[in-house]
Amino acid sequence: MSTIDPLQAGPAAAATEAAPAPAMDAATRARAEKAAVQFEGYMIAEMLKQTRQGLRELAADDGTRDRSRDDLQDMADRAVADAMAGSRAFGIADALLRQVLPPEPLKTSAAAVALPVSGAAADTRTR
Repeated sequence: MSTIDPLQAGPAAAATEAAPAPAMDAATRARAEKAAVQFEGYMIAEMLKQTRQGLRELAADDGTRDRSRDDLQDMADRAVADAMAGSRAFGIADALLRQVLPPEPLKTSAAAVALPVSGAAADTRTR
C-alpha cells in the first residue's frame, strides 16, 4: 500500500494547473471594451432613472405634470450616463474587463528601466 503525498506534483496536479491564457486579438478586445462601456452606461442610466422616479413620486403631483418633459429628462439622463460611461467614471467597465479579458503582457522599454546612480552624481538636488 502506497501513501499519497498531496504536496508532490504528479500528472494529475499538472493537469489542474491553470494554463496561460491565450492571446486575444485587438478586434475581440475592442468589442469587449465597447460592450463593457455600454453595460456601464446602462447601469448608470438605470441608477439615474430610479433616482428620477423617486424624485417624481416625492414631488406633489397635481395632474399638471408634463409627460413630454419627463421623456426629455429620461433622454438627457441617458446621454449623461453614456458620457459618464465613456470616461469610465464608475469603473464598472474596468471591473468587467478584468474578469473577462486575459491580462495583457507587460511591456518594458529601455527607458523605463532605472539604473542606480552612485557617487557625486547621485546627489544633484539643490537645497
